[in-house]
Amino acid sequence: MNSRKFPARRALSLAVAALMAALSLAPGVAQAHAPQVAIAAGRLVGATLKGMPEGAAFLGIPFAAQPVGGLRWRAPQPVPHWSGVRQATAYGPACMQTPSGWLPEMLGIRAMRTSEACLYLNVWTPRLQRSANLPVFVWIHGGGNVEGSGEWPPLGPALARRGIVVVSLNYRLGAFGFFSDSALAAASSHHVSGNYGQLDQIAALQWVQANIRSFGGDPTRVTVGGQSSGSLDVCNLMASPLARGLFRGAILQSGVCVDSITPSLHDGNAMSARLLQDLGDTSQTPLAKLRAIPAEQLLQTAAADPHLDFEPAVDGWFLPAQPAVVFTHGKQAPISVLVGSTKDEVTIFASPLVHGTAYRPKTLAEYHQWLTREFARFADQVFAAYPAASDAAVPAVFNRMFTDYDFAFGATLLAKENAHAGHPAYLYNFTYVGAGPFAELGAFHSEENMFLSQRYWTSWVAQPSDRAMSDAILGYWANFIRTGSPNGSGLPHWPRYTAAAPLCERLGRHIHPEPVPQVEHYPVFQQYLDARLQQLH
Repeated sequence: MNSRKFPARRALSLAVAALMAALSLAPGVAQAHAPQVAIAAGRLVGATLKGMPEGAAFLGIPFAAQPVGGLRWRAPQPVPHWSGVRQATAYGPACMQTPSGWLPEMLGIRAMRTSEACLYLNVWTPRLQRSANLPVFVWIHGGGNVEGSGEWPPLGPALARRGIVVVSLNYRLGAFGFFSDSALAAASSHHVSGNYGQLDQIAALQWVQANIRSFGGDPTRVTVGGQSSGSLDVCNLMASPLARGLFRGAILQSGVCVDSITPSLHDGNAMSARLLQDLGDTSQTPLAKLRAIPAEQLLQTAAADPHLDFEPAVDGWFLPAQPAVVFTHGKQAPISVLVGSTKDEVTIFASPLVHGTAYRPKTLAEYHQWLTREFARFADQVFAAYPAASDAAVPAVFNRMFTDYDFAFGATLLAKENAHAGHPAYLYNFTYVGAGPFAELGAFHSEENMFLSQRYWTSWVAQPSDRAMSDAILGYWANFIRTGSPNGSGLPHWPRYTAAAPLCERLGRHIHPEPVPQVEHYPVFQQYLDARLQQLH
């Protein structure tokens, strides 16, 4: 992910995941009746789902060989077969990451159980019958591609009750998932390195194609979705030829790949060379020695350097070209998309609720300095679109500008480009405001995940309207997963986005179509993006 897309990456465990280590089962899972299923690698025993007599949950299923030892920094390999019946009633460990300031608020814990051996996925099904042919939703968690887990948000039970087979997954993060190096490329049959985390996602999608019928799912009706960096990763999957045909729809919540510059493999190699220097190694260190570095040492060394930023890159294989260019030319996956953002995305990043440390200008002078650093010769145009008349006005104006720049503009652009290519696009603007300590944050980044999972943060103050919001968003998402359209009985109509009628669905206390807000300010962001893309040629 582009570093400007998610500032203060290690402070942003966006949609990060895990239950307390003492828990062996996900919420909504019971142990009675022990359902079993046979998949390509062997047999599994799972757990029943409360309130769903034909349903089941299977947790901690390995979908690839664990990327340890000689498999570190290699594309995912096939999972070894096992004999007997494997227990699938507890989540596998999350991938390597440092503890997040978001965890106490999101989960009431300070750290997750982690391991370099982390390539596990989870399946919830409302009907454990091969003939059920149910639609499938594959969830890619957020967390800046440095944090997170397939355990959070726990979407499985809530969507399974809507007739959806749900799959969530772990993928390699940070230096483990996106380290690139010329020696690694030389040893690769494709002559590339990096993007291992995204290749893990493709391996999980391939696992779904091979195995999901055993859980009652239809492999021809797969929708992939994600939030924050998980959403950006979904966007990259739409741009990648390696993922073509693995899904027919995509849900992108607060993160896209079309509004920024994706780093090159050269950029990734430079970042990786810095990590090697931090480790005390040189570029001449043999790969075997690099792969033998203890995982915890590698993690802590990377975390200690604030200049390191490992992310997906244009490598000529997974991403043959800039995703922004792929979408501009209409060469992305020809699928339906549901895409959007929250009204006040960036307020949470500086909030003490999640120990946020994101920088915020407090004066006009600081605001102008920030704009100049970010937009260079376009700074005055951005200020004209988002002016502040006094120091006191700066915080609110900055939050509005930054939310539009980092999220709303990109969501609208992706909807526009998908529609231009002739594929359905549905755009949303999530506006629901919580009570108590969340009231001043407005509709903040990742908030909609609480309503999708019906699992609320520690300090969330329940309101009677919460249930109606949850029912609406679950209904829209489930309809889209089933049919490629969010529309269905009992819900306000959600129009397709078109150039002739650029509308979005307002998801808040009142749900209705509306003109895309702030769209009159977006041309300056488009001009800035076009100028940066031209510099690449």
